[in-house]
Amino acid sequence: MGESIVADSKATLLRVYVVSLGCPKNMVDSERLMAAIKALGFRPTVDPKQADLLVINTCAFIRTATEEAIFNILRLAEIKKPGAKLAVMGCLVSRYGDEMSEALTEADLAVPPNGYPEFLDKLCAWYGLADKPRGDGPKKAKASPLGLDGEQRTVKASALPAALPSPSPSAGFLVIPAAFQGPFETWHRDQGTPFWRSWLKIAEGCDNRCSYCLIPSIRGPLKLRPMEDLVLEAEKLAQAGVKELTLVAQDLTAWSDGDKDLSDLVRQLSDISTLVWIRLMYAYPERLKLKLVEALASIPKLVPYLDVPVQHSSPKILKSMGRVAKNPLDLINKLRKWWPGVALRTTLMVGFPGETDEDYDTLARFVESAVFEHVGVFKFSPEEGAKASSFPNQVPPMVSERRRRNLMSRQRKISLALNKARVGQSKLVLVEGASPDTDLIMTGRADFQAPEVDGVVYFDGYQPQPGQMVMAKFLKATAYDLSAAVESESF
Repeated sequence: MGESIVADSKATLLRVYVVSLGCPKNMVDSERLMAAIKALGFRPTVDPKQADLLVINTCAFIRTATEEAIFNILRLAEIKKPGAKLAVMGCLVSRYGDEMSEALTEADLAVPPNGYPEFLDKLCAWYGLADKPRGDGPKKAKASPLGLDGEQRTVKASALPAALPSPSPSAGFLVIPAAFQGPFETWHRDQGTPFWRSWLKIAEGCDNRCSYCLIPSIRGPLKLRPMEDLVLEAEKLAQAGVKELTLVAQDLTAWSDGDKDLSDLVRQLSDISTLVWIRLMYAYPERLKLKLVEALASIPKLVPYLDVPVQHSSPKILKSMGRVAKNPLDLINKLRKWWPGVALRTTLMVGFPGETDEDYDTLARFVESAVFEHVGVFKFSPEEGAKASSFPNQVPPMVSERRRRNLMSRQRKISLALNKARVGQSKLVLVEGASPDTDLIMTGRADFQAPEVDGVVYFDGYQPQPGQMVMAKFLKATAYDLSAAVESESF
């Protein structure tokens, strides 16, 4: 991956290093962007010090994500070679564009999520490259005034947060480039994710108005990709070897195309012969109705897994959050009735303004009753610009942390019991790659485990190859992971 190629328009070796931060939706954008950069003659490098172009696709959903983005910007600005350009992309620019022009002057260009076409134009101008056709993409977005002249800048350290965290282990280069040609154009993309699985972003933005969330102001209103484009992209991904396709959006259940809903889209994707698994992430609970869920449950290639971020169970807190003020336990019970065997994942928030001990107890009882397979618990973060940041009765951080730990402790016992019940069962497992602890042990995922957010399966004995799908028998269980022995190789 460290090799270089000659750019089409001049005999210069050009290398690019990309950091993609945040959610899978950001990774999709980064993969597409990488393919467009590669088409201009750049070659990915694993060494930022050798790169002629450094790109950071940022997240700024909460303060910790913002701090991680700033850390990476400063780190790359410090080590980049003379003459190299540093471009900052994504949500950080949408949220802090004007402030960034003063505080992060080491970047040569700042582009919001809808400004990728302008970035590619600037890239061609910087390096004297002949621009290549990119189709009829979205109208060019106005880039941030930061760095449009491309001159070298210096860091104003005083304008940055005093304490910056270490970068997360997931931050780094995209190992394999992939395609971006605008938010809703379909192009084959090589992948930054492994070749056997991929994310398919079916919508952008959000029309929900949760009081704690900045996504509508950062990413804009809901924009839906048409079914034809999504099917074409999925077909090309399947031709490239993708076996598991995970649909992502801020709210999957908001997707439609004329009279077609999410179940119609999934059914159309399931007709792609080489796809084995289709997975759904981020289904807004209030739109999960009987007709939709039963239709989804009837599609064989759709794995019985659903991510339903309910956030809380206290009607008072849900109303303050801007959600439907109703305990979601009834919905969870209905989902299991409508879709037998479905594995449910949720995200919960503790420490929301006004959350009393009684509200938290309601949430704890909900977790005990709902018996989720997977739960993520987050502390409320008072983000500037979100309505909830100014709500009265803010919960002290120490109280929020105590509640988070307690809730995770309860869920750990539930997850352990569910995993122990799986011991002795045999399941199809997608082999993901070596364990982070040792290259001698391979890991994989069963259908009840989503990539990057849930537990994994560790193989005991014979070690299959990444990208294979194998039948495996579960041998041992921990709270989040399982060990298994391969019974037979499938494909």
